[in-house]
Amino acid sequence: MNRNVEEMAALAEDGRPNYLYERICQRLEGQISGGTYAPGEQLPSLRRMSRLFGVSVTTVMQCYRKLEADGYVEARPQSGFFVRSREPAAVPAAPSGPDLLPTEVGLSERVLERMALHREPSLLRLGIALPAIDVQPVQRIMRTLADVSRHRSMDAWDYMHPHGHEALRHLLARRSLTHEAPLSPEEVFVTSGCMEAMSIAVRCISRPGDAIAVESPAYYGTLLMLEAHKRRVVEIPASQHDGICLDTLERAFARGTVAGCLFSANAQNPLGFTMSDTAKRRIVALSARYGIPLIENDIWGDTVYDPGLATPAKAYDSAGLVIYCNSFSKTLVPGFRVGWALPGRFLRRFQEIKLLTSITSPSPQQIALARLLESGAYEQHLIELRGCLERQARETGEAILDAFPEGTAVEMPSGGCVLWVRLPAGVGAERLFEAAVEAGVHIFPGTVFSSGGEFDDCIRVNVGNPCSAAVRAGVGKLGRLAGELAA
Repeated sequence: MNRNVEEMAALAEDGRPNYLYERICQRLEGQISGGTYAPGEQLPSLRRMSRLFGVSVTTVMQCYRKLEADGYVEARPQSGFFVRSREPAAVPAAPSGPDLLPTEVGLSERVLERMALHREPSLLRLGIALPAIDVQPVQRIMRTLADVSRHRSMDAWDYMHPHGHEALRHLLARRSLTHEAPLSPEEVFVTSGCMEAMSIAVRCISRPGDAIAVESPAYYGTLLMLEAHKRRVVEIPASQHDGICLDTLERAFARGTVAGCLFSANAQNPLGFTMSDTAKRRIVALSARYGIPLIENDIWGDTVYDPGLATPAKAYDSAGLVIYCNSFSKTLVPGFRVGWALPGRFLRRFQEIKLLTSITSPSPQQIALARLLESGAYEQHLIELRGCLERQARETGEAILDAFPEGTAVEMPSGGCVLWVRLPAGVGAERLFEAAVEAGVHIFPGTVFSSGGEFDDCIRVNVGNPCSAAVRAGVGKLGRLAGELAA
């Protein structure tokens, strides 16, 4: 579906760097080192480089950020990127290069304003990432919950053990059968959703003021959570084909820039990529080599369209440095707020923080979910859900390409229910967002997926709803608005 696929494939041949931005970096590094661009001289603008290489502004920004992290250039507010004066290195360049610079997160006000609009009944909801109620077994879930209330009323009424419902933990532990080090129920911790699991994990591995590495673009909820805990972020460029750039992440690890990394290996939000098994093994190996913990957000892992590709990175963790986080909020029932974590070597600390935060998680929902898992209903539901989401992503993506102006690009995700849409030059995601709300359509601008407000040339569109006539009409409105803004 991406109109630049052939160009991208050609650029990835002959053994040179696979990422488009790295290919551009390679050329600019050579020209800076050779004196073509002298210290203090300004590099071409993002849009000029975008036109010159036929790539997105996002790709150019990733290139410039890499050059900045490697010490070649510096960003000047409202001015652009300028070549830095480079001091002679006393030790080899790779380990001695400048730190990847942590940044403060300040997104909460902007994101919360955009999230609030999702509740407006007059808007077509293409913003919040969530499968529609039509593709969920609502009646089966509610009958199970009602049965729990009738026949296990005392268990449902009472506090659950802080670790969670024993039967549910046994069933979740069985999902690790294919892991290199299968887990026991005692290593599973039930939480109030995936966000609580990640929140506790962040407090397990870091302190206020520490920096956490995240993908760029990153899920805005991750950024908000890190902001609330007063953590800074180091954004590591990510590709829709390969995931987080492991070479850049290793540089951050080697330089001691970060206290940990929070990432998704499967159906990442918003890009939709699934990392290869080789990449998953490598990121876990990097964690072990440098002793830096990983927090794996696998909330969309069960929706990967080809479940054979959805092995979590946690499966390769023999050092216990990966804290795995997941929940049933996206795949089954958001209102239950039941998630779980596999804290590895941080289990004791995880338990302490959970007890001080929320003590335990809701009892009736855990019992009901255990029944759904044990009956096989959940696995059967996932088969249907994956098929629905894949079809909806394909159909909505095709509708976007038909309705939007020339230059729009949509990459088919590997799972989940969002599309990352690259806009033509001149449109601007923030401008399109404002115009879309006025026209009755809710989307998310790309700027909320970065601590620095980048990705103004992208939007995220929810495809959790069937591609109905109403959705097609909404996409048509978005396309016309984009065309007017591009004119």
